[in-house]
Amino acid sequence: MKNVSITRIIAALALTLFIPTVWADDEDDVVKIVYQCDFPDVQRVHLMLNTLNNAVKYYEKNLIQYEIDVVALGPCLQYFMKDFKGTGFAAKPYLERGGPTGEGTRKRFNGLKLLGGDNITFFACQNTMDKKNVKASQIADNVEITPGGIVKVIDDQRDGFAYIKIQ
Repeated sequence: MKNVSITRIIAALALTLFIPTVWADDEDDVVKIVYQCDFPDVQRVHLMLNTLNNAVKYYEKNLIQYEIDVVALGPCLQYFMKDFKGTGFAAKPYLERGGPTGEGTRKRFNGLKLLGGDNITFFACQNTMDKKNVKASQIADNVEITPGGIVKVIDDQRDGFAYIKIQ
């Protein structure tokens, strides 16, 4: 009889310790954020990168599960490119503190991706790519292509993502 009671106590204790772990993995506990980047202004892009960096560091430090999508459409697509040759951005690619090739911004995006890992995803708008004659090979390696940037933003919002746009 005593063995049965001890077994039940151990099982109840194990179950009590296990349940919070299962609940913590619940999808409702994942912070979901979508950033819409549709502006050419480098200062706004760097402000966006600052806020992204702060969020990622906070969630990582506090062991909070998160998923962040950054969707580039329109003129912001140029920040997700590695080559401008033959595109609608070739005549005047973005200018910024990191030099005319955009290395400073690209390094910040890459650093953010390294920090956030699989929790952060960058998306390039295929519609903008088509309008600006941008090939998939001209998009940075850590960027996924979505058929329509604005549709991706809308779909993320419908899936419970908080919407952020730097003004």
